[in-house]
Amino acid sequence: MIRNWTKALCLVLVAGLAASLPFVKGRPPEEVAHRASPAPVNSEKVVFLAGNLTDEDRITFTSALAATDHPGLLLFDSHESETPTENFLKEFKPSRVIPVGSFPRGVPDWDERLHCKTSPAQSWQPGKAEGLWQTLFPRPNRLVVCPAEPRSLLLQVACLAGAVKAPLLVDHGRPEDAADLERCLKDWPIQDVYVVGRAASVGDRSSPRFHHLKDEEAVTAAYLHQIGRVGLVKTLVVANPDDIRPGRGGMSALAPWIALKKRACLLLTSPGGDNVEALVQQTAEQPLLNSASSVILVGNLQAIPMQRRPNPMPEGRDRNIDMEPLTPHGKEPYSYAVGRLFHEDINVITLMLARPSLWKNPAGPLKALVVSNPGGSLPLLETFSRNTARELANAGFDTTALFGHEARRAAIRKLLPKQTVFLWEGHHSTLVREFEVPEWTEPLLPSLIFLQSCLALSENEAAPFLRRGACGVIGSSSRTYSASGGALALAYCDALLYEHLSAGESLRHAKNYMLAFALLKEKRLGAQAKLGGATIRSAWSFTLWGDPTLQLPVPPPPPDALPRVRHQVEGNVIRIVLPESAHAKATSGRYQTQMWANARLGGLLTAKADERELRPLVFAEFHLPQVPHGKTPHLHGRLPGKNWAFCWDDRRQCGILLAAPRTQDHEVRFHVKWD
Repeated sequence: MIRNWTKALCLVLVAGLAASLPFVKGRPPEEVAHRASPAPVNSEKVVFLAGNLTDEDRITFTSALAATDHPGLLLFDSHESETPTENFLKEFKPSRVIPVGSFPRGVPDWDERLHCKTSPAQSWQPGKAEGLWQTLFPRPNRLVVCPAEPRSLLLQVACLAGAVKAPLLVDHGRPEDAADLERCLKDWPIQDVYVVGRAASVGDRSSPRFHHLKDEEAVTAAYLHQIGRVGLVKTLVVANPDDIRPGRGGMSALAPWIALKKRACLLLTSPGGDNVEALVQQTAEQPLLNSASSVILVGNLQAIPMQRRPNPMPEGRDRNIDMEPLTPHGKEPYSYAVGRLFHEDINVITLMLARPSLWKNPAGPLKALVVSNPGGSLPLLETFSRNTARELANAGFDTTALFGHEARRAAIRKLLPKQTVFLWEGHHSTLVREFEVPEWTEPLLPSLIFLQSCLALSENEAAPFLRRGACGVIGSSSRTYSASGGALALAYCDALLYEHLSAGESLRHAKNYMLAFALLKEKRLGAQAKLGGATIRSAWSFTLWGDPTLQLPVPPPPPDALPRVRHQVEGNVIRIVLPESAHAKATSGRYQTQMWANARLGGLLTAKADERELRPLVFAEFHLPQVPHGKTPHLHGRLPGKNWAFCWDDRRQCGILLAAPRTQDHEVRFHVKWD
C-alpha cells in the first residue's frame, strides 16, 4: 500500500500549520531558526569513523550529524574496504579521525595506518550523559521521541529530527528509556518535545511543550514543511525500509542522512520495493515537490528491483531488458535523473559520497582516458569515440585516447589510476576476460567510469571500480549495439562538459537525445529504418550506479578551444547557433564524420548503402517561459520536417529538440505555438 503522506501534507499546508506544529506556533520563523541553531562547530577537517553500530544506531548517529550541521565526513570501519579508506584519508589529510562505537579489532595502530591523528574512541549512547551524543548536543532546546518500530516510522522521524536540529530518542518501552527522557528534560533547556506515535516513555503528558505527531504521514508532512521553508525540493531519496532482511543490503539506514544532506524528500517503498513509480508520481502532484529533478535509489537490486520489459529488438539475444524504475514508456521523455547508491560494503557508499571533496584541491590537471575498439573490429563505434575524445580535450581535460590496436592492457592499467574520467568502449569479453580490468587493484582517483560495453554493469564488473576509488559507474546490464552506445556516450560527455549538468542529469540528457534520435530516424526513414529498436534499447539500458546529483569538476577550456553549439530561448523563439569552425574530420575504417563542438552523432542518416558519412546533429533541452496552463508547444520553422524531432516534458516544462542542419544553415530557428 502506498503511504498517503501527500494527503497529510496538503491538510497541514491548508491549515497553515499554526495549530499543530510547534515550530511555527506563536513565534516568527526567524526566531525559531535562531533558537534551533546547533552548538558551534570548528572548521577543522574531521572524519567520523563509525565502528560496530547497530542498524538503529546507524540511523540515530547519522541523523545527529545532519542535525548539528557538522562539517565532518562520515565513514564506516570495514575490513573489506580498509585499504580504500586508508587511501582516501591519505589524500584528504584530516586533522582528526574520531572513532565512534565499538571496534572489535581494536584501534592501537590507527595513527600510523590512517596517516592522521586519531582521537580516543567515542561511545554512541543516545539519551546517556556521556559519549559523542552529549558532545554533539550540549544544550539542545528541542527533543524528538519515537518508538523503535515500525522501522519506516523511525526512518522518517530521523529526517524530522535532523531538520529541526534535535536529538532523537528511540523508545523501546523499557524503564531506562523513561529515565533517559527525564534526565534530558531536567538537564537541558528543552522547550519543545516532539512525540511520535505511541512512545511509552512519554506516557500521557500533555503540557504545552509536548507536541504529538500521530503517524508517519504527519511526520513526513512536518519534515517537508521544515525543509520547504528555503525553497522547492529538488531531490527525492527512495529506500525500502524492509531491506534489513537477508540479501537486501540494509542500505536504508543511510537514507535519512542522505535525504538531509540533499534537502530531499524521503520516499519509502512497499516491502517488495516495486512501487517506486507510484510513490514518485504522488510527489508530482504536490507544489513543493513537483519540481524534483533527481531521484536517488538507496538500495541494492533486491531491495529496489529493476524493471523488465520485452526487448524492442525482437531479434536480439535478450528476451527482456532490465532498466531502472521511472524509465518512461513509448515516446515519453525521460523526466528524472536517476542514480542508485548501493554496495555490499556500506562503507563504500560513504566513501563514494566523500570522495568528491578531494576535487576541491586537485593535485594536477584533470585527466580523461578514452579506450575504444580494442582489437579493431568496431570501426563505426571508433568514429564516435574519436569525437568524444576530442570533446573532452576541447573542454580542458588532459585526454589520452587509445584506439584499436593502440589499446594495450599494460598501458591502460598504468594510466587508469590517474584519471578523473575513464570511458571504455569495446567488447565485454575484452574488458573482462582478455584485459581482466575488474580484477585490477590499484587505487583510483575520485573518478567517473563509463563502461560502454554489453553486460558490463554487474556487481562483478562495476563494484570493484567503486571500491577502488570511483564516485560512480555508468553502464548497461543488457546487450546493446556498440554504435548506439557510442552515440549515447558522446551525448553524455557533452552534457557534462558543455551544459555542466550533474552525473544523473547528463544521463537523462543522453537518454532524451536517444529518444529524439529514434523519432528523427522514424521521420526520415519510416518503415525502411533498420534496427529501429536499438536506439530505444540503449536509452533503457544505461544506468548510473552513483549519486545522480554528483557534479563533476570541469577544467577551464584551453586557449584554442573550439566554439560550441549553443541554444537560446528568446520569448517564443528557439535558436540553435552553429559555430563556424569544427573538429577535424574523424575517420575509422569506411566511416567518417566532421562535427562541431557540442554537436551530436547518430547512425547513418541515409538510405544509400555506399555512403558512410555520419551527419552532425544538434540537440537542445530548454525551458520555455510563461507556459500556458494545459497547453502543449508545437514548433514551426524553415528546416524541413524530416530534419528535426521534438517532444515535450510537461512535468519539467522542458522541450527536447534534435535537428539535422543543412549545409547552408548557420543557425536553426523555431517559433513556438501553443495548442
